[in-house]
Amino acid sequence: MSDKALMTRAELELTQKMQREFPAGGVVHPDIIKEVNDSPELTAHLTAFLQNRGRMQVGSTSGIVAPQNGIVLPFTIPVNESRDWNDVVRAVGLNTDHSNDIWKVGDQFAPTAGMVERLEQIYLVNFGKDSITQSLDALAWGKEQHIIPVSPRADFAIAEHFPKLHTYLGMDPMAIVSLQRCSFESHARVAKVWFDGSKRGAGLGWFGYDWNDDFWFPFVREFEAGNSGS
Repeated sequence: MSDKALMTRAELELTQKMQREFPAGGVVHPDIIKEVNDSPELTAHLTAFLQNRGRMQVGSTSGIVAPQNGIVLPFTIPVNESRDWNDVVRAVGLNTDHSNDIWKVGDQFAPTAGMVERLEQIYLVNFGKDSITQSLDALAWGKEQHIIPVSPRADFAIAEHFPKLHTYLGMDPMAIVSLQRCSFESHARVAKVWFDGSKRGAGLGWFGYDWNDDFWFPFVREFEAGNSGS
């Protein structure tokens, strides 16, 4: 996670540790209490985390303003837009069925010849608890922030490099959706990667779907995009 993130990966791991080790009797291990007391900044983040029922809240980051009641998380991850489509799906979708339609749209997301793996700053947005968000509304928010949806390869790279992201966020199940459209059987579709317990897979969603609060959308600044666009 980027050093600009308002909650670091280490802090996320500590909150998860607290959730895991908090016993039914309500007594927290003294070592955990010491870790919290030694970090006033973490205490503030943790308070917000718990007030939000175990989900993080981020107001803004790098000049990007989160949607009302929403969350924005910045990630810096390696993305390779020249990577073969099937290799990408295999790497991220460990539980992707061989008959899944995601295998059939690689021609619409052709690899970018000559590109090399490079670091990209990605902004992952969730529109908040109990939200219902249409793809066009998410795109409109991105346009206001001067950011565009990432490519499916970048979308999948998040899950590949953060395979336990749903655990860190306390959101299980969850999914990350690239809002770059493709067409399959005459319908507008989008690529996504889902997390469910120990399972993870890739698939296609409907562009016109009403996304609930289990779904996240990654964006990137246009000048940083490899093969991104709307």
